Amino acid sequence: MKLNNTIMLALAILFFVLGYNALQDAKPTYKNKRIYTALQPYNPYYLEKRVGGFSILSKEDDIKEKPPITEVYHRLEQLEQGWGMQHLKIVNNKLEIYDNNKKLIKTIVFQNPKEKKWTQQYYNIK
Repeated sequence: MKLNNTIMLALAILFFVLGYNALQDAKPTYKNKRIYTALQPYNPYYLEKRVGGFSILSKEDDIKEKPPITEVYHRLEQLEQGWGMQHLKIVNNKLEIYDNNKKLIKTIVFQNPKEKKWTQQYYNIK
């Protein structure tokens, strides 16, 4: 009887640890709130809830992806980073946003070096 209790406890701990690791892997990365929020109106990718989780949609075309729930935030970040490399440019202490025709839409001034560093790292731009 004591062996069964030990096995059940070990399994419960194992499932808890595996579940916690799965949650940590599926968690989205840190985003600078002010800059990320300012870029959202220009970013063509967004999430839509569905019965089985989330879908990633594009405002510009009919792209609709249905990645597994554990990968949805990572895939959204990949799409956003690809968009950012093509449409964002850092000039001095400003972030410039361009449309598909390379026309300047908006300029955002960085308020501190952390915002600039986060933008460079998240969107892989210089």
